[in-house]
Amino acid sequence: MIDDLDRLNGALKLPDGLKPVEDKSRPGQPTQPDKPSFKKVMSNLVNDVDQLHKAAEKTTEKLVTGELEDVHQVVVAMEEAQTSFRLMMEIRNKMVEAYKEIMKMQV
Repeated sequence: MIDDLDRLNGALKLPDGLKPVEDKSRPGQPTQPDKPSFKKVMSNLVNDVDQLHKAAEKTTEKLVTGELEDVHQVVVAMEEAQTSFRLMMEIRNKMVEAYKEIMKMQV
């Protein structure tokens, strides 16, 4: 399509003062500020959930070894990890549902 626009612009004899149509969606010309890709966002989500689980494991180990005496900290860390994991799974389920709906559509 870009080549068609270039050929069309080259073939047209425009009156003086008029400029040919420029394609604003060409590669190399950012139309929007750089946004993270979907893959990057999902990767960050999984990494964050993993870090929360690792932190919860560490607090549990500290409680067992006696380095930490506050059970409340361990419970809070475990709940944060569990809640973040549930959220991640719900997001995954919604994405799978959306994918299935798209696959059902007839073209």
